[in-house]
Amino acid sequence: MVTGQQTDVWRQLIDLTERPRSGADAPTAGSPRTTLASANGQEGGGSGRLRQSSGPWTSAATVADDLRSSMRAAKDKLVTSHEGVASEGSGLSSIAALGAVRDSWEQRLEDARKECESLAGKLRKVAEDHEENEAATTSSFEQRGK
Repeated sequence: MVTGQQTDVWRQLIDLTERPRSGADAPTAGSPRTTLASANGQEGGGSGRLRQSSGPWTSAATVADDLRSSMRAAKDKLVTSHEGVASEGSGLSSIAALGAVRDSWEQRLEDARKECESLAGKLRKVAEDHEENEAATTSSFEQRGK
């Protein structure tokens, strides 16, 4: 529901874009003011239709899933590569240090895998929300046009 106060705010914003600005009132570099490309009555640079897609979000989620799988494979390979090292190298002072380094890398790979898993879900949620918002916005404009 639009209130009178909200209508007044919109009217003020529209008035700001419609009035000519020059001299001291003209925007300067770093000015927070913006104008629409077509606010001066000339054709804007766009096609008149903003097109957005959830594709980039879905694609990024797929990449995050691929990275998650890669992290799992890397961790598994690290574990497999070190099987038997402790028993074969018993007596070597570097075996304990190697074990500590391996443990550290296993933890890093696991943390990265979990982060990728979390990120993939969040990116998919953004894509879903984007699609729902686009559908609602399109429907809203269609209803206003009737």
